[in-house]
Amino acid sequence: MSALFDMACPACGSADRIDIAATVWVRVTPDGTDPDNAENGDHEFTPASPAMCSGCGHRGTVAEFDPD
Repeated sequence: MSALFDMACPACGSADRIDIAATVWVRVTPDGTDPDNAENGDHEFTPASPAMCSGCGHRGTVAEFDPD
């Protein structure tokens, strides 16, 4: 299990290859966007946010990757 979020892929059990579609703040720059320069560096996701295991390709919601 991942120590930070206690999540794992329900298909393969991987805890360190989970990608989540999250809302993030970014700074608009002449070259595009830069999340590292944003004043608010927060990122947000909910149990309904899409999630994917990059290890086995399983897709679902964050809630499905949470063993609780």
